[in-house]
Amino acid sequence: METRPGRPDGFTVIEVVAAVTVLMIALLGAALLFENGIIVSGNTRNRVVAAQLASQAMETIRGTAADPTKFTSITEGQTVWTQTVNGVKYTITQDAQFTAQGSQQSTCDAPGNASGYILAVNEKVIWSGMAGTQPVQQTTDLAAPVGAYNASSGSIAVKVFDSNGALNPNINIQISGPATQTQQTTGEGCAFFPYLPVGTYTVKVIEGTGVGDQEVVAPAQTTSVSVGQTAALQFNYDNPATISITGWTGSVATPASGIPISVSNTGLQPYGQYSYAAGTTTLSPLFPYASGYTVFAGNCTDNNPVGKDTNRNPFYPSAAATPLDVNPSQNTPTGVTLYDVAVHVQNSLAAPVAGATLTAPETTSYGTPNTAVCTTGTANGTAPTLGLVTTDASGNSTTAMPLGHFTIKAHAGAKNGAVNIWVKPDAVYAVDANGNATTAFGGPITVVVS
Repeated sequence: METRPGRPDGFTVIEVVAAVTVLMIALLGAALLFENGIIVSGNTRNRVVAAQLASQAMETIRGTAADPTKFTSITEGQTVWTQTVNGVKYTITQDAQFTAQGSQQSTCDAPGNASGYILAVNEKVIWSGMAGTQPVQQTTDLAAPVGAYNASSGSIAVKVFDSNGALNPNINIQISGPATQTQQTTGEGCAFFPYLPVGTYTVKVIEGTGVGDQEVVAPAQTTSVSVGQTAALQFNYDNPATISITGWTGSVATPASGIPISVSNTGLQPYGQYSYAAGTTTLSPLFPYASGYTVFAGNCTDNNPVGKDTNRNPFYPSAAATPLDVNPSQNTPTGVTLYDVAVHVQNSLAAPVAGATLTAPETTSYGTPNTAVCTTGTANGTAPTLGLVTTDASGNSTTAMPLGHFTIKAHAGAKNGAVNIWVKPDAVYAVDANGNATTAFGGPITVVVS
């Protein structure tokens, strides 16, 4: 055998390494192709199962819809369940909602004729390890069979929004009256109750985890159902916000006792505020208004820095209260502003009275426009009576108080005295018989007991 000059027979190490490298690249490519083939094969098999599950769910609801005695039992809204096949978990989501015939809109947006509704159903199936594969979906429209409903009926359409005005899905709505039903809102925030017996119904949000825009956990409305008509209602409902009171601000004096706490927002009806009992430090549940809340001491409309009188004019036109931002499911801390009120108690001989007991009942009985309305929650409440600091040896007392009209009452033994005042953001004022502010006190308020 002839050999090449200067080179031994066989392969060099470099040639062997290169050959092995090429072989490994080829084997890796083949392995990847094999793996992809397995994935594609597995996804194809899973997709076939998903299609069968979607068809099974669709046939079940079609069978129910074909029976006049069962059609009304179909649950409108979104229903989710799971099923495991060959070790793979499949999630089936059924979305059913009534729509007007020939309309692509929700019944809450285009209610149409109350006797011409069809049930639009969508079945969607997903599974674990989809690896980017699209879900399996099937859609159909189901008409009510003859005999399913009384022609002398009407409907209720309920639409739910969150605090940002967005549609709020999966919220449980219950109606009670001549018929009682419960549904979840669809992805369009709509719960539609068709073919109802005529009469008066109470419609309530029974989700239980949120709060309505009037600070009610289960907000309710009353409506009437008429033949061939759809009663349309709207709720604002969201996860609650919380405000924590960290203490008093704006004053260095001892705060009065018995001060309620309130929050203010123009969305709260009828007076724009909601109140809590004295001593409350956690204000919850609160609807998370995007415009936030003004938090203030007191529970009457003239305690509110943005409150309005009976002529609907601001009590404090120059007040610049900055709303406190709140968010769903979050806590926001804040202090509450009070104002120093200095009082001097003396007898008819101008001698100071030590140890005099001072109280300050809220005065709400002035005529228009200074009549104040006090609230407890969403209802009218009782005007508070605040306890002030007892006078010292010099007959003096300084107490931190809310804004508003008050009667400072002094009691010393058998002797009593009283002065009407209005605590405003800039000063404490004397008032006339109608509650109008007259002269600002330049020093302590003098109360003569006799």
